[in-house]
Amino acid sequence: MHDGREKAERDYQWAVRRARRVGIEIGIEIGRAEGVQIGLEKGQERGVVIGKIQMLEQLLGEPPTPTERLSRRSLDELNSLLAQLQERLRSRGE
Repeated sequence: MHDGREKAERDYQWAVRRARRVGIEIGIEIGRAEGVQIGLEKGQERGVVIGKIQMLEQLLGEPPTPTERLSRRSLDELNSLLAQLQERLRSRGE
C-alpha cells in the first residue's frame, strides 16, 4: 500500500514537471512569434520614417542620406531629423 502511494506521488511529480516543460516550450514559441511580429512592426515604422526623410531631402534639393546610414540611428533620432527637415521645408515655402 505504501509503495502505491509513493508511485502515485512520483507519477504526479513527473506529470507536473512534464507540464511545466511543455508550458515553458509553448511560452518560448509564443514569445518568439510575438517578438518577430513586434520586430516587423518596428522595422516597418523605421522604414516609413527613413523614406520620408529621404523624400524631404530630395524636395530640399539635397542628396538623400543612404538608407544604410539612416538605419543605424535610433527611431528617436530619425523622428527628430524628420521634424527638422519638415520645418526646413515649411520655412522655405514662406
